[in-house]
Amino acid sequence: MKKLLWLAIACAFLFGCSKDDDNSTNNNCSKPENISIDQVNSTSVFFSWDTGGESAFEFEYGERGFALGSGSVVQTSQTDYLVDGLNPLTNYEIFLRSNCGSEGFSSYVSAQFQTLETVDLCNTPTNLALVTVTASSIGITWDENNETAWEVEYGPTGFVIGTGTVLQSTQPNINIQNLGASTTYEIYVRANCGTDGYSSYSPQLVVTTDGS
Repeated sequence: MKKLLWLAIACAFLFGCSKDDDNSTNNNCSKPENISIDQVNSTSVFFSWDTGGESAFEFEYGERGFALGSGSVVQTSQTDYLVDGLNPLTNYEIFLRSNCGSEGFSSYVSAQFQTLETVDLCNTPTNLALVTVTASSIGITWDENNETAWEVEYGPTGFVIGTGTVLQSTQPNINIQNLGASTTYEIYVRANCGTDGYSSYSPQLVVTTDGS
């Protein structure tokens, strides 16, 4: 009886040690080595690894703690990869294994990382302020915040952005002319960064012109 009990314990121990989370794992398929997170930004990660002797790989990724089989799966023959379309300020995990074809897969290696906060490529102007006002003009200024070109949009109070009058400026100030007397205007400014697009609009500046 003792021999049978000892044999049952030994078998259970051996089975537990050899069990793998993925039934397709093959010990003859060498796992990748030295997985490395090389570059992270707000929406992407670039990572690399050593082959371990194999030439095809599969990785799965998702937010940290995701269940294998529920993530995004990629097949590749590269030893580095750029994953994009990620969410800013989010923790992720990558599970990587070799794909040995008919011989199955290796065991996984894994890495974790956190994406960065989104950084605007075009700085929003700040401190939009009134300089002068007459019956037909409004002079304004703003802080440039390292940009060199701006777009000013204005219209009667309550207008919808995109339907107003637009002016371009290469100086952090402008004089808006040909306005109506005793009229209240809303004014917005955003930076024009060329191929990097536009910044967000500044908070509105509300000004009423003088009477005629």
